[in-house]
Amino acid sequence: MNNIAVLQVETTNICNAHCVFCPHDRFKEFGTMSDELWDKIVSEAACLSGLQTFIPMLTGEPFCDKQILSRIRHARERLPKVMIQLYTNGGLLTEAILEELAAVPQFFLNISLNGLKPEIRVHLMGLKDWVHVVRMARYAQQIKLPTRVTMVAYPELHEKDLSDFNAVGGVAIQYQSWAGQQYPYERKRWTSCPRALSHMTVRYDGSANLCCFDPFGKVSFGNVTEQTLEEIWQGRARREYRESHQVGQGNRLPLCGACTEG
Repeated sequence: MNNIAVLQVETTNICNAHCVFCPHDRFKEFGTMSDELWDKIVSEAACLSGLQTFIPMLTGEPFCDKQILSRIRHARERLPKVMIQLYTNGGLLTEAILEELAAVPQFFLNISLNGLKPEIRVHLMGLKDWVHVVRMARYAQQIKLPTRVTMVAYPELHEKDLSDFNAVGGVAIQYQSWAGQQYPYERKRWTSCPRALSHMTVRYDGSANLCCFDPFGKVSFGNVTEQTLEEIWQGRARREYRESHQVGQGNRLPLCGACTEG
């Protein structure tokens, strides 16, 4: 049996940013996961023997979910040995929030700053809060909250912008095609993607979509409101997806053939 190593659960797809490297601005439906569905997913996740990482967000900004902190505490209680990671643009962080996160064992925070200059953040994300986010990132380091600060290597940026960011300890990450939904891309070689092999993603409505690069849920393997995580993982559609990548033929699948990842 193949175990789920990473479980990524979208508590909300609402976001306060307008990033040029993300397809979020094309969303037409928005929502936040119900408490009942969240409880069901976390309870079932506690039974996954191979689970290593839990990520309570997908495409939206997690702090647009007013209950995100209580959800993280709940996940920590039910998943005591699992690493919890969170990705945020940082705009809604406060010192009090960071202090609460720092008290969560085995927790890691990723802050998407996207530049060493306020104007770069405005251009890439539409957010005029660069000074605030830098202050929050520094405070996170001050209180020893494990944190990574990132920027997307967007093609319009100068190479110096990226090298300067890396030089001060930031991490520049790849500009993704989002499985062909952000820009056209045709995969020329085989693919064996770890997301297919060991990751499971669930959207706010309970649908288990292809992966984190399928934000519109164009590929769905089932719905957690009607099935268990294990049933979906072992279902025929999810199994065939996994097996195609195991033999290096993931590029033949819908969306995967247009993906820059894996």
